[in-house]
Amino acid sequence: MTQLSEIMNRTLITVDTRTSLRRAQRMLDQHHIRHLFVMDGKRLVGIVTDRDLRKAAPSSKSPLTTSEREEFMDELKVVEVMSRKLITASPTTTAREAAKVMVREKIGCLPVVDGNTLVGIVTETDLLEILVRGEEAS
Repeated sequence: MTQLSEIMNRTLITVDTRTSLRRAQRMLDQHHIRHLFVMDGKRLVGIVTDRDLRKAAPSSKSPLTTSEREEFMDELKVVEVMSRKLITASPTTTAREAAKVMVREKIGCLPVVDGNTLVGIVTETDLLEILVRGEEAS
């Protein structure tokens, strides 16, 4: 049984609660990722996704100018739009159990925590790669 410690990504891109939505969007784009962990010091307090940022952003059809939209996104902080409902897994959680949780909760990633320490992330893509590797092996 594959454990999350074997497949999780240990490179964690995090922001603090005071990070602006505009900066968070730049970080997602720069790292080609869809999830940012929101930290208060060393404590995981939330997660913000590309979808959260799109929902919070003013529409391009709004009467705001580009600079007014950018100013809005600079003023709004991730703490105001992040999800505080954190569903986590441990490094010893199996990939199968992680997949079941992600399907049941309709989430695209799981933060992996060891005690109170954030140690990794597992995404839908990580789990699909296991499935593909299993298919290739048979």
